[in-house]
Amino acid sequence: MRPRAAGIWIFLGAGAAGLHFALGRDSSLAESLFSRGLYAAWRRIWDDTLGLSPLPWLYIFAACLLAALIAKISGILFRRRTKEPSSGSTKKLGRAVVRIASWAGALVFFFYILWGFNYNRVGLEKQLGLDPSPLAADALAAEASWASRMASESRASISGATAEVLRNGALPESLESDIRRALVPVLRKSGYPASGRVRVREFVPGGWMMRFSGTGVYIPYCGEGYIADNLLPFEKPFTMAHEMAHGYGIADEAGANFLAYLACASSPLPIVRYSGYAAYWSTAAGELPRAEFKTLWEGLPEGMKADLRAAQANAARYHGALDRISRKVYAQYLKTQGIADGLRSYSRFVGLVAAWKKKGPDTR
Repeated sequence: MRPRAAGIWIFLGAGAAGLHFALGRDSSLAESLFSRGLYAAWRRIWDDTLGLSPLPWLYIFAACLLAALIAKISGILFRRRTKEPSSGSTKKLGRAVVRIASWAGALVFFFYILWGFNYNRVGLEKQLGLDPSPLAADALAAEASWASRMASESRASISGATAEVLRNGALPESLESDIRRALVPVLRKSGYPASGRVRVREFVPGGWMMRFSGTGVYIPYCGEGYIADNLLPFEKPFTMAHEMAHGYGIADEAGANFLAYLACASSPLPIVRYSGYAAYWSTAAGELPRAEFKTLWEGLPEGMKADLRAAQANAARYHGALDRISRKVYAQYLKTQGIADGLRSYSRFVGLVAAWKKKGPDTR
């Protein structure tokens, strides 16, 4: 890469990051110009063109990067065979540093332009007038108890459901479309634009994603989200709705959880409703002291216990050093994006739902 081009990408990357920090959180400028303007327009263009690809873009990009790497290595080996004169080690090191910095600058620039400035938009709490104050233990227990009742009702409505773990046959083949049909009205009713047709695909092999402490991810460079293919069936709808919410411009993790929950709860499909209520139960109950959690656990129906045990065992298969490191890195990443709570921001989801339920009768 030429020095001038490298300098441009370094400048653009630094400028995008600087603008992000200058705007800060709850920026009306970012909300109007980027989230509801540039990003909404880009979303429509991408989804109506390249987003129609039958192949996941992550695999296409990975193949292109692999081909470029092979070409680069081949070029280095070819130069060695022909004994072309090379620069001194100091110059080579300097060029390598500039090249790496330019690539980093390009990645940062496109991250913010393609999605990242959504971190600066006005928070969901302010958009909807909600007060997600932390709940006391008794209020948390009440939320978890309510969620278990709703989850039980939904699970009982699933055709063929027994006290055993739900299998893949419980999921509709059109799950992605079903989730989109449930989420888009929720977004619009909440005052958010829902431009385009966000894709969320299953990532294979999902175990690699889970080894990095992830069940799903939205990748701005690909314009689409991914969920681990080896999630249990009851986990997939909520996880897919969460990543799809990210694709529609909701960067905040608690906000994505909240909107995913509303989408699942409003779905006509029992398995989708069950997924949302089970996710809500897990988050609320997980905040309780051990004794209170045990009491709530004992009151769950056997089928729901079987699903939750299976999900825990499935996740435990991938716990290890990579999982622990990834959690720490992602927590720090969230903080650099202005989310001071880091991973704790996920649990704000319960406060949002509780505040929403208090606000009006339409909470199912």
